[in-house]
Amino acid sequence: MKRAGGIFVVFILLVIVVSPAHGQNISLLDSLHRQLKKSSGVTRFQLLNDIGFEYRLSYPDSTIYYCNQAYTLGLELNVDKELSKPLSFIGLANAYKGDYKSSFEFHLKSVEVAQEQNDSAQLAFCYNNFGRLFYDQGDMTRAYDNLIKSQAIFEKLNDPVGLAYVYRSLSNIYRSQQDYSKALEMALKAYQLRKKTGDPRGLLSALMELGTVYSEMKSSLDANRCFEQADSIAVKINDHISLAEIKLGWGEFLSANDSMNHAAELADEAYKIIIKSDNIRLLPRANLLMGIVSYKLNDFKKSRIFLDKVVGIGSQTHLDLQRDANYYLGKINEREGKLAEAAAYTNKYLILKESLQSVELARQIEKLQFQLEIEKREREYELLKVKQAEADAAVRQKQLENIILIVITGFVTALFLMQWRNSKKRQGANVKLASQNEKIERQRLEISHQNEKLEKRNVELSELNHEKDTLMNIVAHDLKSPLNRIKGLSDLIEMEGELNANQRKYLGLIKDSTRSGLDLITDLLDVNALEVNREPEFSIFNLSTFLTERANAFRPGASAKEIDIVLEQHVTEPVESDQEYLSRILDNLISNAIKFSPRRTVIQIVSEMKGEYFSISVKDQGPGFNPADIKFMYQKFKKLTARPTGGESSNGLGLAIVKILVDRLDGKIDLRTEIGKGSTFEILLPLRPIVSVV
Repeated sequence: MKRAGGIFVVFILLVIVVSPAHGQNISLLDSLHRQLKKSSGVTRFQLLNDIGFEYRLSYPDSTIYYCNQAYTLGLELNVDKELSKPLSFIGLANAYKGDYKSSFEFHLKSVEVAQEQNDSAQLAFCYNNFGRLFYDQGDMTRAYDNLIKSQAIFEKLNDPVGLAYVYRSLSNIYRSQQDYSKALEMALKAYQLRKKTGDPRGLLSALMELGTVYSEMKSSLDANRCFEQADSIAVKINDHISLAEIKLGWGEFLSANDSMNHAAELADEAYKIIIKSDNIRLLPRANLLMGIVSYKLNDFKKSRIFLDKVVGIGSQTHLDLQRDANYYLGKINEREGKLAEAAAYTNKYLILKESLQSVELARQIEKLQFQLEIEKREREYELLKVKQAEADAAVRQKQLENIILIVITGFVTALFLMQWRNSKKRQGANVKLASQNEKIERQRLEISHQNEKLEKRNVELSELNHEKDTLMNIVAHDLKSPLNRIKGLSDLIEMEGELNANQRKYLGLIKDSTRSGLDLITDLLDVNALEVNREPEFSIFNLSTFLTERANAFRPGASAKEIDIVLEQHVTEPVESDQEYLSRILDNLISNAIKFSPRRTVIQIVSEMKGEYFSISVKDQGPGFNPADIKFMYQKFKKLTARPTGGESSNGLGLAIVKILVDRLDGKIDLRTEIGKGSTFEILLPLRPIVSVV
């Protein structure tokens, strides 16, 4: 039983390494060779590497051939990355050939090249391959060290494929040391990464490794689950050879655990696939498994047929299979009472067993010799590195001395040149300085002359501005008196007697024109007065009473357009501000709201506290402001696109006055508007501390 289990474990390792080479390479290699014929440059370099890699298991000499071409081409192209790849592949090929010394040398060179090119990804693969080489030779310490280096780089690069390779290799190491908990941890990590990347062949490899760990842990259910999943993937990707190998190994595992019916099914399926594909490599193992299963099912006749085929190989290959076949043939003859034949087969079994032990011993000796050779090469390499470092240090010392000499010479020369240059510069600077002084003096005289002209001009402008203000006041007052008289006479005419319709119409026009003229004169006088820049006169007053008065003053005009003025007052305590300024601000905002609101709408006046400010907002249901008008609305005499809804006049001064007065009071003005839905002007004025007088 132990022999069958041992064969199965060896098989699993072979499946993990070999099966990808036999399921896809024919079509893939054909495609790569077709591309190679038409390729050049870096593309050809990559294709040569890919072809060499695909040949590594079945035809390692071809790998060496193509990867040597790739390396030569890479040197010619001076590629800045991946030059270590063909060297690493040649190292793998030599390992598959059994030339471990050459493999070591090429792996070592691939590491050096990857380090020179700062090629982290390839360096990680080189360390991984190096680790596999040492693992195959039984040097677990060096294998582990190289794999840990590879793992650190792949983790930094966040490369799931590379990490999957490393975890699988670490699983092999832990399994060889019978540390099954760590082996299972690594195998599960490799499986999860393969599952994440979605590569079916990589997932197949990971499942086989996981199944191997479970089988050695005697966890039959988990092992069967992994082999079953691997079997399903092989069927799905139509990989017949891998499928046959999986069924063979699975059957061997079940046979070793005495699950004979399922083992017989798997052995029969594997045998049929192998016969159909004419795969000579797997046929001896299939014959042996069929013979063992038939023996355990007591079908000695059928068992003898398959075991005889294994014994009849007649060459020095598959000695382990011939050994086991002779063992079971001896058992069959013993069960059938043919003791002489049984003894003959048993003797052959013992001879082959001894022979294999000798081969294994020779292999162990070869591994020890390899380790000694590696240690010798490493010492030589370290010695060479020390000598190279000493030589480099001597060269650097000489270079440093030369550099210091050059620097000193250059410094002295530079000092001399700087002294000479500074002398020339001083001479030139003195000449330029004299010229600049003359120029500065001329400019000073010119500036003095210009200042005199500017002062004279400022006096003239001040006088003109004063004359303008005086004229504005005279004209405004002279116009205001007759207009007030006209307004008064119109009111008297309206009060006396009945008027016909035309007379009332004409009288209304006279009153509207008079009112517009008076409004314009008032605004002009306000603007003229504001330009005097009077300081605000603050006083304490009741805001609620103040707002009620201002709203009541405009109710008659609003009623004429059937507009309702609604007050919402949330400020009950007194405030301190300039009542005259605030009155002008509200008068302009309320009158504008009435002018631009359609009939039968509502104007809301709201007061409230907002942190360090008290707020007064005037909201109408007018046309709203066009976005293009907003940037001009506080400019003097700027008429916007909106027009009064009742034929009222608008001179473009109201909002300009509001803005000036709000700024004088250190306040803020905020506009919220939407076309067709009205506007809200919110005035925010700072709360001033009110001192109580006792």
